[in-house]
Amino acid sequence: MKKIFLYIIILLAAGVFLSCESNDNPIVKGTSDVKASSKVLIEFFTNHTCVNCPVPGHYLDQIDSLQGITLNDTNVVIIRVHTTVTSLNDPFYLYNTVDNLARSTYYPGALLFNPYTVLNGVLLPAFNATTWTNQIESKLKVKNQFGLNIVNSYDSLAGTGSLTITVGQVSGTSVSDLKLHAVLTESNLYYEAPNGEDWHQNTMRKLFTGTDGMSISVQPGQSETYVVSYAIPSGVIAKNCDIVVFVQSESAKSVLGVEKVKLH
Repeated sequence: MKKIFLYIIILLAAGVFLSCESNDNPIVKGTSDVKASSKVLIEFFTNHTCVNCPVPGHYLDQIDSLQGITLNDTNVVIIRVHTTVTSLNDPFYLYNTVDNLARSTYYPGALLFNPYTVLNGVLLPAFNATTWTNQIESKLKVKNQFGLNIVNSYDSLAGTGSLTITVGQVSGTSVSDLKLHAVLTESNLYYEAPNGEDWHQNTMRKLFTGTDGMSISVQPGQSETYVVSYAIPSGVIAKNCDIVVFVQSESAKSVLGVEKVKLH
């Protein structure tokens, strides 16, 4: 009788424990378990003579340095793309004209005016700290449709490596035009720009998946794994670099999932 009573208590305790488990991170079963996150991607298009770029750029610097600008600064991923809008001589643009131009022409308007800023692929209005913070936070409260697991294998001597990226669709309907992007960014770059900016963060250096991204196919509730090999371009300081990986609908331009890993 005592054994039966003890068994019933154990079952009740287990039921209480399971009922309290969080469902905040639904898991996709496929080639591996992939959890959804609520991270967001900000792409900031700028130029070294753009007089209106330093103020929103400094706002993004505060997020990047985790000063508590949003409800979760660590979940805000930033890429700065340098353009030709106000000058053809921006050194960060000239470092990789092909990739900078490709990303700029993807969004209508990015080569018409700077700053041009998109949040998860959607254009943000003219800079206002309160407005931007509210829009960023509204996205941070929503789980992404896609989760990403990234394993980075980097050979510091050779300056080469590979990314093993597992992409899983956690929610939503099937997306037929998915593109996977892997982007090398570098921070702590010192350059006295004509517009008064000296330190430059999250600067795009290379599109590891090419100017158009990698076409992928992932079905709802499933996951697929892709390998991206890369080589670090000359002049880049590995310890200051991150690799940003995101999934985007080619036609809708919506970013459906994003993660960031350190290069080294």
